[in-house]
Amino acid sequence: MSNYEAMEAKMIEVGVGLRSEHYQAAMTPASIDFVEVHAENFFAKGGAAQDILKAVSEHYEISLHGTSLGLGSFHPPPLSHLQKMKRLVDDYSPYLISDHACFSWSKEHNSPVHAGDLLPILFNTETLEVMIKNINRVQDLFGQQILLENISSYIPMHDDTIPETEFFNLLCQSTGCGMLLDIHNVQVNAVNRHSKDPLNDVLTFVSELETAHVKQLHLAGIADTSQDMWIDDHSGPVSSDTWVAYAAAIKRFGSTPTLIEWDSKLPQWSRLVDEAISAASYATKVLENE
Repeated sequence: MSNYEAMEAKMIEVGVGLRSEHYQAAMTPASIDFVEVHAENFFAKGGAAQDILKAVSEHYEISLHGTSLGLGSFHPPPLSHLQKMKRLVDDYSPYLISDHACFSWSKEHNSPVHAGDLLPILFNTETLEVMIKNINRVQDLFGQQILLENISSYIPMHDDTIPETEFFNLLCQSTGCGMLLDIHNVQVNAVNRHSKDPLNDVLTFVSELETAHVKQLHLAGIADTSQDMWIDDHSGPVSSDTWVAYAAAIKRFGSTPTLIEWDSKLPQWSRLVDEAISAASYATKVLENE
């Protein structure tokens, strides 16, 4: 490895998901590069939420993570909703913007209705065309690339006609969007499908994605990995298998910004930061040994 490559390996950027319980602790600068916030928590104009986000943005880059765009919806998100997120983009110039490959929007009595959840899509040509249109609309409005995250699901989808990894490759090629690869979500799906070898399924998923498309990685865990069904509640540390898959992802995609997600049974802020620092150290060693 050259000196330049070694320097690049040490430059991996890591962050954590910022939740309300940690707002105060996050005001003291920590050894992370960015925090990810759920965009919808800051849609209101003014008020305490905006004061907090502004203060946090003085210490860290902001990754704006949406949970409501529903870009796989055949009824696209209303412009009024997109404009709320656009305001955050303009005000904070986020380091990254992301949402999920799911559907959320429909219509009732000709009015838009949000499902309040990240519902799985069918991986087929019809959904691909809808998502291309929706993503182009959002990127044109935001003036910035967005990233799409693969989601966990609990109901088998038997009508897919395009493999999930191929679907994401086509989506990125067609729109110029990027992919937020949630390694934990791939593992959740493999476990819930009762795969004989979930880790191998995850490694295969990683190997089938085009290297130029993956712009961010998510790592997460659950409290009890012995269960037959995994609920994607981000309630525990990153599992040993996810660390193995992370190594494979770093080897394939390089120094990709990495986020530790922990949403329930939250640890102390310092524990979250330590987990992110561990990810940076782990990724650096992986790259140095390439």
